[in-house]
Amino acid sequence: CIRDRSSTMFYNRNISMMGYLASFSIMATLAACSDDDVSGPVFDPNVPPQNVQVVSGDSSSTEVKNTISWTEDPTATDYVVYVSNTPDVTDSSSEVVPTLEGADFVTHSGTDVIAGTPLYYRVQALSATQSSVLSAEVTGTPQQSITTNNLNDVAWNGTDTLVAVGDVGAIITSPNGLQDGWTSTAVGGLAESLSAVTWNDSPSQFLIVGAGLTVLGGDGTTWNQADMSNISIAASGDLEDVAWVVDRYVAVGKNNLVITSPDGSDSSWTVQNGGDLSDNVTLLGVASNGDGSKTVAVGTNGTLLTSDNRGETWIPWTVTESNSLNDVTWDGSQFIVVGATGTVYTSTDGIDWQKSTLVSVDSAFNGVTQWDSSLPTDPILAIVGATGDFIVFPDATTALFIRTGTTEPLSANTWVDDGVNPAYFVIVGHDGFVLTSQTQ
Repeated sequence: CIRDRSSTMFYNRNISMMGYLASFSIMATLAACSDDDVSGPVFDPNVPPQNVQVVSGDSSSTEVKNTISWTEDPTATDYVVYVSNTPDVTDSSSEVVPTLEGADFVTHSGTDVIAGTPLYYRVQALSATQSSVLSAEVTGTPQQSITTNNLNDVAWNGTDTLVAVGDVGAIITSPNGLQDGWTSTAVGGLAESLSAVTWNDSPSQFLIVGAGLTVLGGDGTTWNQADMSNISIAASGDLEDVAWVVDRYVAVGKNNLVITSPDGSDSSWTVQNGGDLSDNVTLLGVASNGDGSKTVAVGTNGTLLTSDNRGETWIPWTVTESNSLNDVTWDGSQFIVVGATGTVYTSTDGIDWQKSTLVSVDSAFNGVTQWDSSLPTDPILAIVGATGDFIVFPDATTALFIRTGTTEPLSANTWVDDGVNPAYFVIVGHDGFVLTSQTQ
């Protein structure tokens, strides 16, 4: 028999991983059994280590590193990780001397791990006198963090610019977060916490929102702070997230605040109805489906609101969570909401919400993948969380927990496919963390 490790459906359709991750069903063949097999699984040297991944990056207080992880084989007794600075790693290549290791990962750092320089890895499983064939080759390219501030969000413009934002007015940019490093482009004198950033092609700009009704528009190099004096004092508050919805920006925040603008410019913002909720609710995330017929906002106390008119009026919906709902995205066929205590909700229409049982952990999930520049044909979803969590969903029944090399809170992630490098996630978090994970 083959043991089925699947759980309830997460997506309404299967998603091709484009070679990113092998299905857990491959791993399950190692445990194939029959009614007469009482000896348990047997090590198979012809099966390579599965789901080998690299997460690369740095925080302000640690050196750059690559964390290589895999799915643990219960029949293996040890692993060897081979590394080279050129492709086509073999078992004659150098072995990684880990600075940290476990049963399913090693961390590679030191003088041979250099910011902006790719390294190539393959993993081999060992059992007694046997060695497995080598895994598929994976690549890690770490970049160095340049800020000590917590980073709260990151967005990509679809061509040549990543922007990450954070506390104390932190704004850092990079052409790709891999070969090219990060640069600070902070606005002089701005000390407000910046909560979110999004990109939209028309108007062609990044838009950043943050505390004290801060709104900045720019191209990643030059930033203009919007005059928000037309917003009444009674409606003022901290902005937590922003999304482009067909023909307008919709921003949400503290005290149940929802404001909209056609272009994000001076005095163009209008206060909208937040759904008749108490003022102690903070709205933390907002997203819309492709045609703007449904917009969803989420927040503290299990708050979930929907709008049928691009943010002008809102209807509250009841979900079973009383904890914070921290982020929401649209993947082309459904909304995905994440929150505290491992909460994941999905809905195809914004009306009927289902709680996913595919992930059962108590960690607070802070962010779910955003595709600001454009939605891929087959989007790959990832969640990041409060204890360094990075969970990738390659298909409707699989959740892959990938080691990040940290237990620090991670805040947000975006997807980059520039046609030059294999597509990859960019992740940001506390203590200035900037991480990448390329598709393998």
